[in-house]
Amino acid sequence: MSQIDVPTQTAAPGGVESAAVLSVDTKQRGGHVGQKLWRGLAGLGSFALVIVATALIVIYYGFLASPRFATETQFVVKESGNQTEITGLASLGAVSSSTKDSLLIKAFIESRAMAEQLDQAIALRAHYESDRIDRLSQLPRDATSEEYLKYYQKHVLVYHDETSDIIRVEVQAFDPDYSLAMAKALLTVSEEFINDLGDKMAQEQLDYAQDEVERAHDLLKNWQRKLMGFQQKNRLYNPEQEGGAILEGVSGLQVELIKAQARLKELAAIMRDGSPEVKAQENLIQSLEQQLAEERTRLTQDSHNGFNKINMDFKEIALSSELATDLYKSTLVSLDSVRSQALQKLKHLLIVEPPMLAQEAKYPRRLYNIATWFAVLLLIYLVGRLLVSVIEEHKD
Repeated sequence: MSQIDVPTQTAAPGGVESAAVLSVDTKQRGGHVGQKLWRGLAGLGSFALVIVATALIVIYYGFLASPRFATETQFVVKESGNQTEITGLASLGAVSSSTKDSLLIKAFIESRAMAEQLDQAIALRAHYESDRIDRLSQLPRDATSEEYLKYYQKHVLVYHDETSDIIRVEVQAFDPDYSLAMAKALLTVSEEFINDLGDKMAQEQLDYAQDEVERAHDLLKNWQRKLMGFQQKNRLYNPEQEGGAILEGVSGLQVELIKAQARLKELAAIMRDGSPEVKAQENLIQSLEQQLAEERTRLTQDSHNGFNKINMDFKEIALSSELATDLYKSTLVSLDSVRSQALQKLKHLLIVEPPMLAQEAKYPRRLYNIATWFAVLLLIYLVGRLLVSVIEEHKD
């Protein structure tokens, strides 16, 4: 028993001493490695800053940067009617209607209005502010509207193909399902915008044409009421026709007067002046002259009730009524034309490529970003060394 206890007592101090020596050796080796690394960086001089910065960039893009999933969609804006192609010299510098619509929808997608509508539809701002996103990629929670818009424009890219007028949109989100939902919501809002725009333009044209029709109709009814009032007041349906009848009557009276005068001359040749037949013929001639004078006075008198004045007023009212009728017919034709043109100018958003669920993250492009940053840092370093060398040479 004593032989067993003695080795046990002598072995324990030896094990503790060995462990302590091993710990001291490890620390010394670690210190030597750190010192060697520090000396190596110190030996590199200012280039060590490039190495350290590159290492930080590698750590960020390799392990910390949140993946972004991109969903693409393509569409084109077209009108219902046929568009006239501009050819020849007129096409130089000219912009077609479809190109204007494409540029308009592009500007709308990049605008604050679209960013705010997407935020209302799918809580876009809350997604970009999520804590699951790394700090450098995250939208700050206290970001202003302007900062949110800039962040939105960096993650929603819009491209316009001038040849085909196709709009290609790429939306970026930190979740593939959310990226797909964002692209669909963007298409919905864009379609509503372009439809409302076309409907608004068409409705404004139709409203204007309809107002012109109503104005012409009111004018026509006003002149028709004046015409009916004039006829009732003067108890004349058509003064022009009645004036013609009066002229015929005057002509007839003149013929009868001439005949009566000729008959009187015949009687005066064979009878005495005081004979009953001669007196009767003279009375007839007098009556015809009096009636003829009255009819002529009725036609030519300058009083308010003169037939010429009545006929002139009637013609003026009738002419105005005819012009109002023609104007009303013209506005009806114009309304039909505007309605047809409005239907042809209705705009539609035609989807060329629908959004699809992203299978892998497109951003960040890790190797590309690391290489780019390293090249930029290296360029800055070389330029800095060159400037220092130039300054030192001038000092000498």
